[in-house]
Formats: sequence, structure tokens, C-alpha cells
Amino acid sequence: MSRVAWTINTIVLAVLSSESLPANGVESPHKAQPGEEGYAQLYAMLQAEVNTHICALGQVSDTTGSLERTFMSPAHQASRAQIESWMQEAGMRTWTDAVANIHGKIDGQNPEHPVLLIGSHYDTVKDAGKYDGALGILVGIAAVKALVVQRAQEAGVLTSQQADAAASGAVSVPNLLDIVAVNSLFTDPVEVVAFSDEEGIRFSTTLLGSRALVGTLVQPHNLLLQQGRDGLTVQQVLQQNGLDPTPQAIAAIAMKSRQVRAYVEVHLEQGPVLEASNKPLGVVSAIAGQTRLTVSMIGTQGHAGTVPMGIRRDPLAAAAEAISSVEQRCQGGKLNVRAEEAGEEEEQASRGRGSDPSLVCTVGSISVWPGASNVIPGSANFSVDIRAQYDSVRSAVVLDVINQVEKLCERRHLTCLVQRVHDAGAVQCSPALVEALTAAVKESEEVYSKMQWAAGAQERLSAKPRAQQTLEDGKIPVPVRPSASHGDEDQQCKASQPNDVPVLVSGAGHDSLAMAELTQIGMVFVRCHGGISHSPLEHVSDEDVGRATAALHTYLRRTV
Repeated sequence: MSRVAWTINTIVLAVLSSESLPANGVESPHKAQPGEEGYAQLYAMLQAEVNTHICALGQVSDTTGSLERTFMSPAHQASRAQIESWMQEAGMRTWTDAVANIHGKIDGQNPEHPVLLIGSHYDTVKDAGKYDGALGILVGIAAVKALVVQRAQEAGVLTSQQADAAASGAVSVPNLLDIVAVNSLFTDPVEVVAFSDEEGIRFSTTLLGSRALVGTLVQPHNLLLQQGRDGLTVQQVLQQNGLDPTPQAIAAIAMKSRQVRAYVEVHLEQGPVLEASNKPLGVVSAIAGQTRLTVSMIGTQGHAGTVPMGIRRDPLAAAAEAISSVEQRCQGGKLNVRAEEAGEEEEQASRGRGSDPSLVCTVGSISVWPGASNVIPGSANFSVDIRAQYDSVRSAVVLDVINQVEKLCERRHLTCLVQRVHDAGAVQCSPALVEALTAAVKESEEVYSKMQWAAGAQERLSAKPRAQQTLEDGKIPVPVRPSASHGDEDQQCKASQPNDVPVLVSGAGHDSLAMAELTQIGMVFVRCHGGISHSPLEHVSDEDVGRATAALHTYLRRTV
């Protein structure tokens, strides 16, 4: 029997602590903590079911043996139907908008109040992992469902047996509660949004779904006219699939700032920092700004055996030197800008660290003409990607790189052209949301520990008489896997310490990047194995998924 389908009320939980957690200055009047039976239910919803859903969605693919789900493909549409079904089962009213974003909303007692949005994307790259995007959607659905079931039981609207059935997935929320009853459980509205396209694989333009919600899909550039490799435009593909991409329909998607309270996104880190720090969760302070350059170097093509080294005009050798100089300039992220240029925030960073560790520079592509082993190249072209938390730092590095390339080309008697093909400013997350999400991560660790203990209670109690199940000071112990060595136990304990939540800068763009034009944003990063993403090797442990969902649930419980 799966852990989702177990009979929760058979687990002996009388030994669970019922003391409440600190309120942390919460706005919502819903402050009650889970009762003795509640932690087993939370485990079923916040860890077991959400991991089952992640695995199920990871099987919805347009390819065999790998995961690929691009905008409006058959798998994309099948996943849309499945996500909307899960939203409905959690008690939300749902709809799909004109660009295939899926919305699941609980209006609450005050539907006119600004809505708290939670979201991510359900499209994928080619040969993808199953957590990128999907994690944030499914964690959001699970956290909302858990809050519905928890509050309904606390209010006496659901019996313990009904709550058990809903938590295990045996019965959907709408079979137990109508929409009026669900709305009565929330003070303010909350909405989960599954964005249709973030990766931009089909049309080579990113954030289509979130841009529509923000109102920037058509202005300043009409991305509905963007063509894919098959020659079809975004507008044509939407029409072919029964959606209405008319200007009126697209305009109706866009929300006003006054309608939105905040946007929160849970996402796997896509990097190695949390794993290296042995921390399961981190909170994002900013999304790095980005500049992309293309560099073209033109020299004199010639015979590899007959042109002396001293008179060659070799663009490939020059490119190699330039690429090395880019790496040297960016290594360590040294702040080579004056404090008055950087501003007060950067000045503090410079004084405190002497560097900006978020600064990264990458040469990701290079092409050479004609590309023959016995020919001195006639031209070399390469890209440069520069990212940093502070725009002033990034701008200074971009100017340095351009100057270095120009001087190098002059010295080597080459013709060079440097073009800025993309510029995006850094986006700062809301300090208030950073603080609130950090507090939620800390607070949720105790809830998560109690969930884990409750999940294993049946096995432990069957192996040892109840009289021997002792607890110190009414505290529930953090569960330890039986197979773990002492060293592993130490690492697990360190990972679960709530006092130090890492604050990270996201080097990758997310839907939050677009949503920042509409409202304040906050992000929670989840540790992933090896920092690997956009790969079938992408992996987040079931336990870390549970921690992330518990953290979001804790934040929602204190907010809506």
C-alpha cells in the first residue's frame, strides 16, 4: 500500500506534541496548529502526494525515453488537463486563459482583496528533468490543499475521518466541501498559476505565459507574431488548439498591480550552492541581471604551413586570448567600480566581502571559419554571457570586456565587432518577502520533523511497546533513516537546523523575472543533486520536496 493511500487514523499519534509554534507577527487570524492527527495528514499531502504527482507529470512527454513538453504540444496539453484536475481536487476553482496558463483560485472571504499568486511553468526543455517548473506548481497545489483540509478540520467542517480521506487522496475536496465552504476558510484570495511557456523552446522567446499575465506579451513587441521553426506563429498555434488569442482576450489576461498582493515561486536551485552548504532550502534575494555579447573577429585566412607566425592575423588565436581575459576579469567577481558609482548597497557589499560572488561570465559558443586543420582561420565568432546581482557591477564588467577585446584586436591588426544582443536588469526580491519566507522556512522545520515522525509512527510502535516510546520535554525527535551511518546522521541534523537559511542570488531567469514588473516577488530555492538541471539527471529528494512544501504551507497559513 502506498503512503498516500494509507489509513492515517490507524496511526497511533497520542504521543505527539500539541504545543503551538510562534506566530511571527502573522496577519491572518487562522493561527491554529495541527492537532495530534494532523501531522500524519500533512505528511500525506505535503510530501507523499506531491512527490507522486511530480513523478506522474514527469511521465507526460512527447518523446519516448526522455522528457519533452514544449508549448501546445500533445504532451503539453495532456499535462494541462492533469494539472487542472489536481487543482480542482484540492478545492480550487479553475480556468485556462487564452495563452494556456492554468489558474486555480480560492477567493476567500474577501475576494476583492489583492490575490497572493503562487506559480511556475509546466513546459520543459528537450531531454528535461521532471522538477524544473513542475516542482513550483505542484508544491503550490499541495500547500493550498493541505491548508483547506487542515482548516476545515479545525473549524469542525470536516470530521477526522473525512480529513484523513481527503489527505490520502481517497476523496477529493469538492466531494466533501462546496466552494462556499472552502472560501470561508481563507481570509484573502490565493491563486496557483501554471504558466504555459517559460523555456521558450518552440518560439525562441521566453516567459510567454507570465508576460501575458503581466501585460507585456503584445507591448512593446507583439510576441504573438513570433514564428517557430515550423513557420507557425504563436497566434496561429493558439488558434489551432481552440484558444482565443485576439487582442481583447489577451488584454483580459493581464492583471493590474492593485489586484496582486505578491508572487511567490518555489524552484529547484539549478546550482550547487545549497548542496555544498548542506542546506535543503534557501531564499532568493535577487535575480541577476544579464548581458549577452557577440564578438566577431576577422583576420587573414591562409595556409597553415606557409605563413610565418610573426605576420599572421589569426582571429582564433585572438579569440582564445580574449576568452582567457574574460575569465580572468570575472574570476572571483572582484568589484572594480568606485563606491559612488556602485551606490550604497554595492558599497556595503564591497566593504563586507571585497567581491560580488554573484558575478559570473561565460563563453558558451564559438564558431570558426573555415574550420579546417590545415587552414589559418579567416574569422572567429564567440558569445559572452555576463550576469551579476548589481547592475553597476555588470555594466562595469561589460565595458571592461569590450575595451579588452578592442585593444586586443588593435594590437593583432584584426577587424572586430562587438554587439550587445541582450540586456536585462537585475530584479531585487521584496525584502519583506525575503524575511517572511526565511521565517517560514525556519518555522516549518519543526512541522516537517513532526510530519516525518508521524509517518514512521506505525512502524516504530509495532516494533516497540508504546510504553517505551518516550519523548523528552514533549518534543518529537527528528527522524533518522535506519540505514544512515553516524556521519550521515550528523549531516542530516546539520541540514535540518533552522537557524541559518541561506540567502541566494538566482543566476537563472524565472517567471518571477516577468512577474516583478507587476508585483513584489519572493522565491524559495530547493537543493538539487549535483546542482544539475535541464537534464534527465536533475533530482530533488522526496524529503526536500516535503520540506519545500511544508515551508510554503507555513507561509500561506500565516498569510491568507
